[in-house]
Amino acid sequence: MLFPIRRSTWWHASIGLLALVLSHTASAPVHATPYDARDPATWSAWQLAGQLTVSCVELDDVADAKRQAAAGIGGITLLGSRAPGNLAAQLAAADRRAPHGIAPFVMSDEEGGRVQRLQSAIYRLPSANTMGGWQASRVRATAREYGVRMRRLGVRMNLAPVADLSVRGSYMAELHRTFSSNPDAVARTSRAWRLGMHDAGVVTVLKHWPGHGSAVNSHDGPASVPPLRSLERRDMLPFNLELSRGARVVMVGHLTSRGLTERGMPASESPRALRYLRAKAGNDAVIITDSLTMAAASSSLGITPARAAVRSLRAGADWALVCNERPLRAVGTIRDAIATGRLPRARAVESAQRIVRLKVQYGVAPG
Repeated sequence: MLFPIRRSTWWHASIGLLALVLSHTASAPVHATPYDARDPATWSAWQLAGQLTVSCVELDDVADAKRQAAAGIGGITLLGSRAPGNLAAQLAAADRRAPHGIAPFVMSDEEGGRVQRLQSAIYRLPSANTMGGWQASRVRATAREYGVRMRRLGVRMNLAPVADLSVRGSYMAELHRTFSSNPDAVARTSRAWRLGMHDAGVVTVLKHWPGHGSAVNSHDGPASVPPLRSLERRDMLPFNLELSRGARVVMVGHLTSRGLTERGMPASESPRALRYLRAKAGNDAVIITDSLTMAAASSSLGITPARAAVRSLRAGADWALVCNERPLRAVGTIRDAIATGRLPRARAVESAQRIVRLKVQYGVAPG
């Protein structure tokens, strides 16, 4: 995500929704083959929808993670900056609530500098701008040491590194969230960060494709970046290099680009852009959206985050990140889209299979 999101207080309404969730997860889909928790092709529409959704919880109310894990949510993003002393125990309890042992990927923005959720539980990291001037070996060691502590807490996915280029005076550069203005340097540092986290058993998320470096804050409204031809010469280079070297997860920003996205359509919901990205990322990579509650993805387009989630998944994303008041409502909307064919079941199954394979690799689901 681009920046901290205000705290949600949706949990009061979640109890009733949880009862609805359990009624759906209890029923198996009608298929010729028996139900298999490890095979999304045998799952119900609700189970698929849950696995394709990433929700959010506040660090000062992590109990929400247990409710969401019990509902079969595919991932849970931590928000806030003050981690409780028993965070590891609470996240472990959430894992135990997950149906059939397929736990949510617990993830957090650990970029360093101003965007770092777990600094109170671990320690403060330098900004990306600072680390961009380091040797790759130092970056990798720093990522590994921090990742070991993330893993101990039960956080197995880092919503970093930022592979956007630094553009003087831009939103991202002003927050010191970018490694460098040089594409090769950004790719080199991003790789070191990914490998260090991998050494610790934490998977990283390359963000914000196709490159947020020159864009305005997409939390507030539409954000555009240079035309495709320009992106291919500079902004996309770090992403292309890292994806070709084995990066497993990439986050798509809510960015419009002439020649890449359909008119008025952000990359996170653009079939054209996501086809382009899939060709670069390969079939195994997991594509996650930036938070669909951001204005550039939903309100500026006159749609709800839940509807934006369906559009993103239909366009080719695997994971819809929805940090709104009622994440289970988004799951219900996605479930309905699968049931009616607006989101083809085959596409939902394919995405769920990618996610489950990643979870097995990182010990989040049984092999």
